[in-house]
Amino acid sequence: MDADRRHDLEENDLAESTVAIVDRLRPHLRTIALAVGAVAVALGVWTVVSSQQAASRAESWDACMAALSEGNSERLTDVIRRYPGSAAAQWSQLMMADAAIGEGTQLLFADRDRARQRLDSAVGIYSGLLAERPRGLIAERAVFGLAKARESLGQLEEARRGYEAVVADYPESAVRGIAENRITALSRESTRQWYDWFDGWKPAPPKPAEPPAPAGAGTDAGG
Repeated sequence: MDADRRHDLEENDLAESTVAIVDRLRPHLRTIALAVGAVAVALGVWTVVSSQQAASRAESWDACMAALSEGNSERLTDVIRRYPGSAAAQWSQLMMADAAIGEGTQLLFADRDRARQRLDSAVGIYSGLLAERPRGLIAERAVFGLAKARESLGQLEEARRGYEAVVADYPESAVRGIAENRITALSRESTRQWYDWFDGWKPAPPKPAEPPAPAGAGTDAGG
């Protein structure tokens, strides 16, 4: 059998096989077409959603960076409201909590009521952030910040457990050494006694501002 004849036979076999396959698939062509169409639609939706998510992430970071550069807590709150669950929103929560604890610890030596309000606010923000189960540095800083806020409020057992969580869960943390030092300090009776004393100590009220001197006071009237 020459090569041409063999080629013709192979083509005929292929054609017959193709026809047989088409005949078997014919009753299912509508289902197959619908499935292919569904896949195409799903891919299109995924593409659109992915692009929208990317745009939303970019917008959330732009808003977060702008708020941080301005030191504007209201804009950070807006980021949290507009982009819930995003990394930018979580960092905004962390920055707000850090600011609250910084202000609260300073006020402890001047205004106890305002200090407690700010520290309670920090505890609430850190706790809410941790409830979202963040990962990495955000989670590490939130656990450590919550422990600091608890300690500043005199909640020493809760603070110690928080520092222990930092050491156990984040062994490579940059603040692990600080956490270990606080665990050691909070285990001492002298530390607890100091906190008891500090809790009873009341800062002196601020002195009232002196009234301005009358116009012309101190001048030589006869000069």
